[in-house]
Amino acid sequence: MHLRKEITKRGQPGIGVFFVLLIFIFLILLSSVFLTWKRWEGQSPTLRFDRDFKALGRSPSLSLSIEDPGCGLKNISVTLKQKDQSVPLVEEQYPGPSFFTFWRTGIQKSKSLELGRLITEKYKVQDGPASLVIAASDHALRNFFRGNQTHLQRDFVFDIYPPRLEVFSGQHYINQGSSECVVYRVSPDAEISGVQAGPHFFPGYPANLADPNVKFCLFAFAYNIPPDSPLKMVARDAAGNEAVTGFWYKLFPKKFRSRDIKVEDSFLQKVVPEIMSHTPEIKDQGDLVKTFVELNSKLRRLNHAFIAELAQKSAPRFLWDGAFLQLSNSQVESLFADHRTYFYQGKEIDRQDHVGFDLSVVQQYSIEASNDGLVVYADYFGIYGNCVMIDHGCGLLSLYGHLSSINVKVGQQVKKKDVLGRSGATGLAGGDHLHFGLFLHGVPVNPNEWWDDKWIKDHVLDRLKAASESAGGSSRP
Repeated sequence: MHLRKEITKRGQPGIGVFFVLLIFIFLILLSSVFLTWKRWEGQSPTLRFDRDFKALGRSPSLSLSIEDPGCGLKNISVTLKQKDQSVPLVEEQYPGPSFFTFWRTGIQKSKSLELGRLITEKYKVQDGPASLVIAASDHALRNFFRGNQTHLQRDFVFDIYPPRLEVFSGQHYINQGSSECVVYRVSPDAEISGVQAGPHFFPGYPANLADPNVKFCLFAFAYNIPPDSPLKMVARDAAGNEAVTGFWYKLFPKKFRSRDIKVEDSFLQKVVPEIMSHTPEIKDQGDLVKTFVELNSKLRRLNHAFIAELAQKSAPRFLWDGAFLQLSNSQVESLFADHRTYFYQGKEIDRQDHVGFDLSVVQQYSIEASNDGLVVYADYFGIYGNCVMIDHGCGLLSLYGHLSSINVKVGQQVKKKDVLGRSGATGLAGGDHLHFGLFLHGVPVNPNEWWDDKWIKDHVLDRLKAASESAGGSSRP
């Protein structure tokens, strides 16, 4: 009996030590979990291509971004597979926290890969189906310390043959700052085709013929690009393959007028406060002259960029009928592409180009639509004040600026000579007049040719008619 009590007494300290040890281990585990809490997150690395794609060309353009803002990237691999070939494009590992800094996350949070360049460097592309196999993991402690993982297989097709291009129309004569039309055939695999004129691209449209591959393109040779700027037909397919061909043309370079504009205080006091009240995107410079320059330069660029955006939504067919009309009874006050130098108190303050015609009759004169079309803008518009813009189809827009009142609404169909509003002096206008401009896919063009019925017949309608006679179908898109 005494022996049993003695054994019990001896065992009690052992049990106490055991519980203390358990508590100690528990505290260590708890502190470890607390310190490594961030590394137990469950967000896998994200993969993002710079564009959607179903096909890649001979020289593909494709980028991949891999991100793991939590624990940081541990390793990534990208493999190209085609037929019985497997080509490693990327195999990279990134260091994580050391034994003594186990609570920290990895440093490499993202990685950008130029897959197109890697494919070109490491593989001779063959026509046909292929796959990109991508794997990425991070430094998380999940999955038995293997980390969160992402796996992706992206199937696509290598298409190494560019579209086919054939120009139908023969001779093309174009004045600098003006428009022209080319008719051509392109193979059905082309996603986009048209004319590249220097820095500007002009898309083609279906010519509405029996052959659906016949298209036409209205293009411009901008007034402000060098006369030796390249002019060529371009077609691209979904894989990025590009076909380029030239066509016969003769360019007539033009030298445009220069004019000095004297800026008076009365003019500044009139136009600057008015425009600023409608234009929150322009910051007041605290000085009328400086704010005027900001409006005359920066706001002018913003206005023209917006016109180019509107042109992207243009109807894919002609909405106009016959020659465009100059405002009735009007006198020309300023010409297209006049280069203006602005002076204030004898000092030059700015230089800009006037991309339209200033037409005047009498004050509050009825402003007529120059041709049939769809009203796409009817509101205050920066330097142009109260403004109406009409879409005439295939990227051609007309602009009517400085109006005192507007009588039409966006979405309204108008006919030639319909009254759009009345002339005025809103925006950057010193007196009552109409600023009339024509823009082809955002590029200002000289209206003179569009006012000429013979030019439209010879350069646009007859070319489409000739194509219809050879391919069948309507001669008007």
